[in-house]
Amino acid sequence: MKISLLVNYDAPALLALNYLLPALSAHQLSVFYTDKNSKVDNDAEEISRLAELASFDRYLIDKAGLPISFDNSCCQKANKINTGDFSKLALGKPDLIVSIRHMTILRDNVIALPQHGVINLHSGQLPAYQGVMASFRAMQNREPELGTCLHFIEDSKIDTGSIIAQSTNRTDYARSYLWNVLNIYHSGCANVLSAINLLAEGGTLNSHPQVGDSHYYSYPSESDLASVDFELYKPTDSISQFLSI
Repeated sequence: MKISLLVNYDAPALLALNYLLPALSAHQLSVFYTDKNSKVDNDAEEISRLAELASFDRYLIDKAGLPISFDNSCCQKANKINTGDFSKLALGKPDLIVSIRHMTILRDNVIALPQHGVINLHSGQLPAYQGVMASFRAMQNREPELGTCLHFIEDSKIDTGSIIAQSTNRTDYARSYLWNVLNIYHSGCANVLSAINLLAEGGTLNSHPQVGDSHYYSYPSESDLASVDFELYKPTDSISQFLSI
């Protein structure tokens, strides 16, 4: 199967690639990543704690020394996947697109491209935690578990598509937000692999609509960051420690 992965240039996405790419070696793979100069986004640039988190995240990538890196030949930078970079994506004629932390809202031309559709691994339970930094919001609300939600991207709405699979991990409030985010990707990527294996065997992905109250979150404010009793990151956090799981 031809598979295109849309990811972000960040530590959790790099960990996900190290889980997924070796297990998908029998497929034709391409990886396109967003990298917007390490900025969180226009709304969050001035929030120093988030800027520090972004800088530490970049530091983890630089020192990771993992088998798979963003410098691998199958990885290409693509900040404009709907427009200027669409031709690079379309050239590979993907049967399936897998989105993990990709920082672009996908439009109809991308969504319609693969015969098996577009699936997204969201780092939060849906529909309760839609949007960015869902794990932070769950920790802010003292949720006992964090998790991922694998769902279809069916249109340009954010995190609203039908759910394929979910995973949960116990929240460890003695650890940092970043550690807890990294911790959920082993089980989340296992669900991605299961979905791909099913499609490769000629099966169909079963899914169901999201049920319950939906809450969309943007980046936390300064007061949000000040209100929590856990750290955004710790100097001891690393990516490689999760590869032994």
